[in-house]
Amino acid sequence: MSFSTPILLLIFNRPELTEKVFVEIKKQRPQYLYIAADGPRINKENEVEKCRATRQVVLDNIDWTCQVKTLFRDENIGCGKAVSEAITWFFDNVEQGIILEDDCLPSSSFFSFCEELLNKYHDNSQVMHIGGSNFQDKNVAGENSYYFSNYIHIWGWATWRRAWQKYEFNLQGNDPQLAYMLKYKFSNGIERHFWQHSFETMANHLIDTWDTQWVHCFFKHNGIGITTAQNLISNIGCGPDATHTIHFNPIISELPVTEIEIITHPKKITINKRADRTSYRKLYQFDNTKFNRIKFRIGKMLPFIKSAYLSLKAVNKKL
Repeated sequence: MSFSTPILLLIFNRPELTEKVFVEIKKQRPQYLYIAADGPRINKENEVEKCRATRQVVLDNIDWTCQVKTLFRDENIGCGKAVSEAITWFFDNVEQGIILEDDCLPSSSFFSFCEELLNKYHDNSQVMHIGGSNFQDKNVAGENSYYFSNYIHIWGWATWRRAWQKYEFNLQGNDPQLAYMLKYKFSNGIERHFWQHSFETMANHLIDTWDTQWVHCFFKHNGIGITTAQNLISNIGCGPDATHTIHFNPIISELPVTEIEIITHPKKITINKRADRTSYRKLYQFDNTKFNRIKFRIGKMLPFIKSAYLSLKAVNKKL
């Protein structure tokens, strides 16, 4: 059996990580495989060889019958344009599909989860995003396999051409429609300010990325996101070789994945505000990288601090 939903694999210069992710894709034997890669940066040592090796890891291991299309760039155009243009290229060719980056290691269930929901919500234009990552502290979906959200996660996801066609890479400041939708979606003024600041940063070209624009598109068009109730993606790429997530973060990195045997659907489309509050608190309320790294270190130190305190207390009693 082969997997009929098209898959886009975004790769660059990390052959070891790419190989791990491709092993999981290979198990599905997809009928339609799209591979996109930005070109090497001229100022990075050995990157030409790393990029070549990464591409070969994929091409040399396609040992089943499938339709393969590649978008391999000779020159580097940067993360923002390379990824967004690759996704546009993907949806120029397909109506719906799955997007995986080279460090997003999926469970087997991730593929069937995306495929079923892509088909189920194909004609619901308000549903714009299906996410395979879950960062909740506990199950917030009850007996259901997913919940509906105002937040979207791009580590392992799927969408439709109809949704991506609304995407804009270059953002404009002071967008009245966006401002209205932010007030509609978020009652918390601090939360709205966080997103407004993020979009202004992108409008001023202060960071090279593509996903903030996708969130902008999602908010502006009053999108509804689907988030899996159980985590199906483990990001294995946080570290010095990453483009943005250069520090390991135990709150979101290398999370365990699960398998879903039967997908249970919610009876109605209702935003899970409780889950969204958790997403905001964990991912956006603070500088996530710095804050969670400090919190993790403090957590590791607490048992030793407690032990030292008790020992000192015991000594003082004897004295």
